Amino acid sequence: MEDFVWLEEPLHKNGIKFNFMEEPAIVENLKISFDGAIMAVRRNAIEKHYEEQEVKMIRLGYKKPPSKMKVEDSDTLYKLLSYYVDLE
Repeated sequence: MEDFVWLEEPLHKNGIKFNFMEEPAIVENLKISFDGAIMAVRRNAIEKHYEEQEVKMIRLGYKKPPSKMKVEDSDTLYKLLSYYVDLE
C-alpha cells in the first residue's frame, strides 16, 4: 500500500469521459471506492507527470493550472491525477 498516493480529493469516474475501467493495466494502478471514485494512484504512474507539469509550483501559486484537460488515454488520466496528489 506504500506505493499508492492518496488523492486529496476523490475524483469520480463519471467525471472522466475516457472509459479507463475497461483497461486492466490502468485499473491496477488505482484504488477505486465501491461507488466509482478514484481514491489513490500508484506513485510511479504519476511521479513523472507531477514533476513535468510542475504541480508543486502550481500549488504554491507561482504557475497557473491548465484551464481544461481532456482525458483521452492513460497518459492524460495520470496527468490529471497528478494535480490531485501531494508528493512532498
